[in-house]
Amino acid sequence: MMAVTQPETSRPARHSAETHRRPPGKRRLGARFVAAVVGVALAAAAVYAQTFALPAEQRSSLITIKGQIGEVVETHRFSIKVSSMTAALAVDTTDYGDQVTKVGTSNLFLVADISVTTANEPMRLSPGPNVVLLTRDGRRYQTTDKVNQSLTAFNRHYQPGFWSRGVLVFEVPKDAVSGARLVVAPPTGFITDYSAPEAEIDLGLSGGTARRFIAQAEDYYSLVSNMR
Repeated sequence: MMAVTQPETSRPARHSAETHRRPPGKRRLGARFVAAVVGVALAAAAVYAQTFALPAEQRSSLITIKGQIGEVVETHRFSIKVSSMTAALAVDTTDYGDQVTKVGTSNLFLVADISVTTANEPMRLSPGPNVVLLTRDGRRYQTTDKVNQSLTAFNRHYQPGFWSRGVLVFEVPKDAVSGARLVVAPPTGFITDYSAPEAEIDLGLSGGTARRFIAQAEDYYSLVSNMR
């Protein structure tokens, strides 16, 4: 009787999987590369987020040069002088068709007449947290959005060696006047530059001076006329 022998069963599937499996060394190298890319991305995102969520105490940790109204406050990037301050109950502005419109407030408009020059490079000022009126109790008021920026110091290009004049207009309550200071810093990019300077100028408005300043507020101050 012929014995029937069962043919040996081949294992092609297992053999194929083993031959294509990535060596352990390459797997570890790939994992380390992915982890490094993710780490760099997370660090970049953290820096990017920090620029838009910078606490007030860190914003105020810039190099601060202090001075008084009427004197030149000189930093290593720019110099600024506040020549005068004016309080008004109304100012004017212009629209895109250059039509003049009067705007009022139930508070006060404070108009700072400033002159600026730079040390080495051209510079512009930008509305926002770098140009504020700082009160005695720490409140920060940015310039009003009721006034066309073309009528203000934000419309100037400041050049080395040349003084250019402009105004900054703030809208504040009367209790913000006494002890107020003007704080000006150059605009910053995406990464905060902690070596950037800021000028902090005492406006000389305290006690009886502040009360007289408020009481003598003009009914109307024309920004358009004062630009000519």
